[in-house]
Amino acid sequence: MMKMPDGGITMPKRVQTARKTAVGAREHQTGQVTLGHHEGYTVGYDSNTEMKCMLVLLARSDVVWVESQVPFKWLKADGKTGKHFFDFRVLMKDGKRVAVMVKSEYRRNQPKVQTELAEVAAQVPRGFADEVVVMTERDIDPVEYFNAEMMHEMRQPDLEADALARKLLGEIVGSVRIRDMVDAIGLGARGFRAVVRLLRSHELELTLNVRITHEAFVRRRMCK
Repeated sequence: MMKMPDGGITMPKRVQTARKTAVGAREHQTGQVTLGHHEGYTVGYDSNTEMKCMLVLLARSDVVWVESQVPFKWLKADGKTGKHFFDFRVLMKDGKRVAVMVKSEYRRNQPKVQTELAEVAAQVPRGFADEVVVMTERDIDPVEYFNAEMMHEMRQPDLEADALARKLLGEIVGSVRIRDMVDAIGLGARGFRAVVRLLRSHELELTLNVRITHEAFVRRRMCK
């Protein structure tokens, strides 16, 4: 959703993918995530694990963008053509593209599923992706997901608070506690959300792999 100068709003567009997500399915969680510049569009997901993977990937500093439900044709052992939908294809900052299969750990461990995933991955050409990976709930760091979810929830800009928070960046030497930044901004909860947005834009980084709280320490992002 984007606010217009006249006070009106424009609703995000639904991304058209080759495979429709099963919104409203009773067997598992489904839904959609709003993404993009000015909240420009929504992307659906078919499971809680898929949603968590999407938010975690989008929050990582080495990830530029994430495509959803990317189709790929492959040749089955019986000679027939199959169509696999990669849950995500991730564009990395170094230009590499990673095709991601999201499965529950239970399904990933089933021999039939393992065989099919291996056959699909073996046929992926470099023109489609440089690497193929499988992600399950075991690959989601609870701390990383907590932070990714918070960054997503607090993504809406606040021009005054964001400007004050960004001004503090030039004054940071070493590490500083988030609480101290919030106090310096002087806008209470608005200041905390502004600091979270600096973490989301990777202008700040946590000094340790801990949850984003007032007691966590941050520093200006190191050049990498």
